[in-house]
Amino acid sequence: MIRAFAVGAAALILAPLLLAGPTVADEVVVRIERNRFDPARVAVRPGDIVVWLNAEKRTSHDVVFADGVASERLMPEERFARRFDAPGSHPYRCTPHPDMRGEVVVEP
Repeated sequence: MIRAFAVGAAALILAPLLLAGPTVADEVVVRIERNRFDPARVAVRPGDIVVWLNAEKRTSHDVVFADGVASERLMPEERFARRFDAPGSHPYRCTPHPDMRGEVVVEP
């Protein structure tokens, strides 16, 4: 009887967690067009993924972070994705177009 009660109590405690399912990271898209990042600043939560899409018709770009993470050269319609886990500010730029700058802010 006590064992059945313990199993039943555990099921009541765990049921809401199981029904909620796994946590899914959000995905934020930054479009690269007209030689700019749009939006230039995005705020995300830990675990979210930011995707850069080169929406230009003829120009290539890259995405280079101060911490050394960098994309390959993105040709039109190509994408680059990065997951952000730690809170903080992550500035980035485009190497061929030094005026193109952006920032990902990971809020706790």
